[in-house]
Amino acid sequence: MFSFLRVIRFPNLIIIALSQFLVRYCLIIPAFQTQYNYTNYFPSHLSKLQFSLLVLSTVLIAAAGNIINDVFDIYTDDINKPGKNLIGKLISADAAKNLFYVLCSIGIIIGFYLAFKIGKPVMGFIQAFAAGSLWMYSTYYKKKVLAGNILVALLSALVLLLVGFFEPEFYPNIIYLLIYSGFAFAISLIREIIKDMEDLEGDERTQRKTLPVLAGIGRSKIVVLVLLFATVAALAFVLYTFFYHSTVISFWNLVALVEIPFFALTYLVISAREKRDFHFASTFAKLIMIVGVFSLFPFYYFFLR
Repeated sequence: MFSFLRVIRFPNLIIIALSQFLVRYCLIIPAFQTQYNYTNYFPSHLSKLQFSLLVLSTVLIAAAGNIINDVFDIYTDDINKPGKNLIGKLISADAAKNLFYVLCSIGIIIGFYLAFKIGKPVMGFIQAFAAGSLWMYSTYYKKKVLAGNILVALLSALVLLLVGFFEPEFYPNIIYLLIYSGFAFAISLIREIIKDMEDLEGDERTQRKTLPVLAGIGRSKIVVLVLLFATVAALAFVLYTFFYHSTVISFWNLVALVEIPFFALTYLVISAREKRDFHFASTFAKLIMIVGVFSLFPFYYFFLR
């Protein structure tokens, strides 16, 4: 059982589920409560059961994506992460593919069910898009310069956006969710390129056309640093727009709290030389993304209660 949980990346699935719960209970429901306080009308929304099904759908498709990624990464992982890929040991490649189809099918069916329940059948195609994208990423886009990185970043942002998409009454306030999902996209894209630098050896030997393989580590670092600068600038603009006149927290303290981790990541990228250096930078980027998404809770506590 423990080995299977490793295959589906169980801790990552927990983070995905918690992220969606935070979006609902620290952003969407408080927004509806505020509307109720002013208009005495609480907008219609997914029931707790329906929302739980939405989270289940997301988690199932994400788990399927982790499985199929390992199926097509067997040889590369033998070089980059010896002994960590359990496909072919715990479960055969054919059985893993079948499990991918089953999990995706359940996730997509749930998605269409919920889409019809809210009167927007087209929303059901979001889960279908995610499942298809995970297959295409593992089989094709992962081997192409930046394409796979951008696709993974888009899917990371979609994890958050999905909750808002299935709450039509929240659409007028979706800008706030777009900010968080934009952050998730940016830091995920940065992390994916750092991971490619970490996996350079295996990607070269399996003839993958990632950015570090084609452009080298030096130029890849420049791309990451440009993305980091753009992200820092965008965050500073958002903080200035929404919090410059805040009486709850000092704007400059907030800027320091948010921006310092990015400067630390910048240092880690610049100073990275060996595989373990890039691994540490990648892990730190993941931590920034998790903390960023989980900042929804203090945002709710201080500003929306």
